[in-house]
Amino acid sequence: MDIISFVRFTFNTRYMTRWIYGGLILYIPVLNFFSLGFLSKASRLFIIGGMGLPTWQDRYDTWIEGIKLLFIFILYGAIPFFMFSCGFFLTTLTSFTAFFGNIIIKLSYVVLLICSFFLPFAFAVFAEKMDFKNALEFENIIKGIKEVIVEYTAGYIGVLILLYICMLIIRIPYIGFIASSVLTYYVFLISSYYFTELYKKTTLTTLIIPEESGTETPGT
Repeated sequence: MDIISFVRFTFNTRYMTRWIYGGLILYIPVLNFFSLGFLSKASRLFIIGGMGLPTWQDRYDTWIEGIKLLFIFILYGAIPFFMFSCGFFLTTLTSFTAFFGNIIIKLSYVVLLICSFFLPFAFAVFAEKMDFKNALEFENIIKGIKEVIVEYTAGYIGVLILLYICMLIIRIPYIGFIASSVLTYYVFLISSYYFTELYKKTTLTTLIIPEESGTETPGT
């Protein structure tokens, strides 16, 4: 896995505009489905050994794929979101229930971190197999994570730190929103490459995916 080479590649002027475009619309509702779909297509390209990036052709398919990916994120976040909602509701009742509500809210953050820990490989499974069921097979995903647990955990922590920095950047006057959007998307792109390369080392990957139309590699 050569992250440095991939980073250099992404700053090639031929490919740089592709992820910048995805970053500019990341924070825009509905349009950000394109951004998610692009990441999924990129991951699928990495799986077959390419270091290229998808083009923005087949926008409809990219948008639909982004919607499907969003549903996976929602399913993984369902439990912590439910806990947060219940906790918030309790805080609006009495001082007694508010005490327990605040505890539940804090616990929901912990549960969110735990649930999101599985997302990188769930994302890779979906990108390869395009199947909701496979992306929700926790037992298999946990088994795959165990095979590369050190690198996986280090990558997960690194991504959380980088995303936190991106959240701080949004506070910069005038340019903070746009800069945060683009940088956050770039972190997603790099993490997609990193975790897809880890995924390829595990027994989770079983399919050989033919190269799709609308994708390019550096040699094309």
